[in-house]
Amino acid sequence: MDREYDVFEKFPDGSQIWRAFVKGLIEARARVVELSETSLNEFYAIHTPTKEVVATSPKRYE
Repeated sequence: MDREYDVFEKFPDGSQIWRAFVKGLIEARARVVELSETSLNEFYAIHTPTKEVVATSPKRYE
């Protein structure tokens, strides 16, 4: 069974906003890459129950 992940966008001021819900590690990583191609902000995917971050995009706003 695939885990479920939430994808968040993190802004330069430290605030964050939820951007997506996905099933499966491959889809989580792909969504982070996809979203990071359209924004200079950082994105990450997290398995909320365990707080395990499974994918991050580089910070490009610094």
